[in-house]
Amino acid sequence: MNKIEELYHLKELLKKHDLPISPILEYAINERETAYLKDLESLTMLREQEPRFDIYKQIDDYCLEFAALSVGVSGGKKLPHKALVLLSIMNLIENDTMNENRIELDKVIANQFTELWRKFMGEEKCPSVWTPFWYLKSESFWHFKSNGDDGLLEGLLNFAGHPSIGQMRAVIKYAYLDEALFNFMQSKEDRQILRNVLLNTYLPEQDTKNFSATDNKISEKKNTGNK
Repeated sequence: MNKIEELYHLKELLKKHDLPISPILEYAINERETAYLKDLESLTMLREQEPRFDIYKQIDDYCLEFAALSVGVSGGKKLPHKALVLLSIMNLIENDTMNENRIELDKVIANQFTELWRKFMGEEKCPSVWTPFWYLKSESFWHFKSNGDDGLLEGLLNFAGHPSIGQMRAVIKYAYLDEALFNFMQSKEDRQILRNVLLNTYLPEQDTKNFSATDNKISEKKNTGNK
């Protein structure tokens, strides 16, 4: 029995046995009840606030995280899917397509991912962006905003498999990054630092020397034969 329950119990006992209660005791009980309720409300609000550990992170911290993404390995090489999602986000920021820290479940991120996949991987057939979009949840800087029912989102996050895009859209309003990371991505210098980490770690054999979002192409050296 907590303190507020003890107060209620005391008041019920006095009422049940028809015992007199002095104005001073009644006032004291009401004062204590108000104080406990206020403390409880403050504690609840504190618990509902998401921890903001990201405010202490520096660009070097995100470089380390980007270099150690939880990804699969094929043929001794790290799979680039998550990296390409992050590169897509940085391109959209650089091109002023994404001005808010919101990665919507729409064609904008999907089309950018497809374009980068074809450029870097040289494959016309592109995997779905929604697979790495979903599995980025294992990274500390990636978060989901619910459509209003946090319980449904929690249930989806505990889902062992990979939900369909329809299932995600029904529950997830959008994904978002640590605010600190999003701010770094808005800086041209910091964005390039983060971009280089991803390129060097997950696409080391690709010709990315002149790659940028402004022209969104890979060095033409590959096609011209370095004439």
